Amino acid sequence: MDRSAEFGRWKAQSLSKADLSRKGSVDEDAVEVVELLNSREEFFTTSSCAGRILLLDGSTNGPRVQKQHCCWLLVTHKPCVKDDVMAALKGATSDAVLKFEPFILHVQCRTLQDAQTLHSVAIDSGFRNSGITVGKRGKIMLVL
Repeated sequence: MDRSAEFGRWKAQSLSKADLSRKGSVDEDAVEVVELLNSREEFFTTSSCAGRILLLDGSTNGPRVQKQHCCWLLVTHKPCVKDDVMAALKGATSDAVLKFEPFILHVQCRTLQDAQTLHSVAIDSGFRNSGITVGKRGKIMLVL
């Protein structure tokens, strides 16, 4: 199977799957860019988050914070105020961890040239930590 047909199959398969995130849908502030990329034949998104603030109940194992199998006391994709955090802390049963996670987007690209073009746009738009990876099976991913 040629690369273009294989990419088309991967795209159709990915876009037909249910959203497996805790929220179950694309974040409101990311919908426009996700829909734009998914409408283009050379791209599709595999994961996105518009950025969020998390307050987690549970101690950490060293410097790493685990999001799975812990209680989320507060999660918001919008600015929050001290009262929101203080109210959420009342539900804590152990140490709480406050995290900020910035916008992130995973985009599978049809060709390396497509990935390089989108990467240039991302860098020019301020996403300095963006990068391209090529998997063993030829999947080309851009993370920004």
